[in-house]
Amino acid sequence: MIRQDAGMDWLAGVGLGLDYDSLLLSRTTPAWVDAGARLRDEVADRLAGFVKGVEQIGSSSVNGLLAKPIVDLAIGVTTKQELTPVRERLQSAGWIYRGDAGAQGGHVFVLESAPWHRVAHAHVVDHLGEQWLNYLRLRDLLRHSPGARQRYEDIKLRLINQVGDDRALYTEGKSEIVASLLQEA
Repeated sequence: MIRQDAGMDWLAGVGLGLDYDSLLLSRTTPAWVDAGARLRDEVADRLAGFVKGVEQIGSSSVNGLLAKPIVDLAIGVTTKQELTPVRERLQSAGWIYRGDAGAQGGHVFVLESAPWHRVAHAHVVDHLGEQWLNYLRLRDLLRHSPGARQRYEDIKLRLINQVGDDRALYTEGKSEIVASLLQEA
């Protein structure tokens, strides 16, 4: 059973959250970034001793960038780390395990503030592996390069106008610009 309690209200209270069947972009606010940092710290505390690192990633970690109102976290584990204790600790805090997306996001967990209304995603990947490093490189590039932010936003706006609420097509459509940005990071 998923725990739905006041513990998620603070995320929704700063404007985070999106229904599964919708796709919306808004400007990342300092409140989103702060909420992501708080959630990162809470997850890191919950997983202390079981993971190598927890980082806030994604567009919602970059002030002013167009983003889905959802916090993204990368959780780094060693290649020898068993997923079971990580999964159990996340699930006890209300995170829903969505399975192994492999190279498309590692082991994916979703945090909901209400049924079918997600406020956060967590991606459990190899610490210092390619996915981990790419998450951090893209985040840091977008935080520091106005040109990279603009190119990324241009693609996002074009895609959302083309695909509407189709999250799979939206995500697939961003793959080329993400690859291009990672080459310059």
